Amino acid sequence: MTYELFLLRVMNRTGLAERTEAMELVHHVADRLGRCLRESAAERVAERLPPTVAARLQEDAGQGECDLQGLYLAVSEELSLELGFGVEFTQVVLQIIGECAGLAGRRTLCEELPEEWHVHFEPRQSYQRIRRAQRTDQQTLASGKPGSSRPLSQGRPGHRHSVALNDQAHQGDEISTSRGKAERRTLAGGKPGSSRPISDA
Repeated sequence: MTYELFLLRVMNRTGLAERTEAMELVHHVADRLGRCLRESAAERVAERLPPTVAARLQEDAGQGECDLQGLYLAVSEELSLELGFGVEFTQVVLQIIGECAGLAGRRTLCEELPEEWHVHFEPRQSYQRIRRAQRTDQQTLASGKPGSSRPLSQGRPGHRHSVALNDQAHQGDEISTSRGKAERRTLAGGKPGSSRPISDA
């Protein structure tokens, strides 16, 4: 990985807009991390890093204490960051160093550093789309697909008391089929003597 690509990843993941800010962050983290490593370990890890980052990692190798919380505080103070941002930005740089170092380099880092450091060197997980399992049954409403267990065309309309089950559902309720004398089959059937007064409806 080139130095420019290294910085670009740092900027993308932290949201830093200025290249100089990303450079300063990377150099501080690499300096502090190198102090936690023996010279031989720093040299093995540096083999896969961009030359500029590798030089900062090896410059003061083995000359400091291995304290992750101390690293967070130091980076926050040196870059005038709130502690929360200092923690997040530091972890981003450690992750990218782990990605560059490869499997062998990450193994060296984990052998040299306490367990609380290890997770921060793991590569970033790549995006993967979750595949949804397709339904194999055909029991869907109005599926209409061949093989469905009960197509709508074969369904029975209505419940057992529904008028839809009667071929002549409105028989007896239509004006044209009402019983009585022909001369009284009118809407004005509410007159005295009609065969079906409105009051009996």
